[in-house]
Amino acid sequence: MAETEADIAFGVVLKKGGAAIGDAYTDWGLEITNATAPGFTRAAIDATHMASPNGWGEVIMSGVKNQKPFTVECNWIASFTGDIKTALTAAAMSFWKFEFPDGSSVATKAGISDFSPGAMTPDGKMTGSIEFTPSGEPTWA
Repeated sequence: MAETEADIAFGVVLKKGGAAIGDAYTDWGLEITNATAPGFTRAAIDATHMASPNGWGEVIMSGVKNQKPFTVECNWIASFTGDIKTALTAAAMSFWKFEFPDGSSVATKAGISDFSPGAMTPDGKMTGSIEFTPSGEPTWA
């Protein structure tokens, strides 16, 4: 059996671009502790009818594909909340790019759809969760 090519996530970075695909990306400075990259989905449309073979349901695959929202959990730096609010309230979506430890990346157009600071305790670190809702097709490189 061949050796695994699995990698650890240490070193994953999320960079912010501008409103156009060719704009430069800059490290947004998030201290990421957990993240999900954008996934994607395709709808299965029920096509079952009264004479479907042996009573089994049938589906047809939609041509429409969507990206799933992705979430970044981070150490919350309270003074950075203004930048998050600005991105959340912006009318135009920005391009975002995850860079992975193996040198690959995924870029997508997305807007921040949710920001939630975590629980704050006297002896605990402050955390936050940012959800991004993507639009269009992602670019994997």
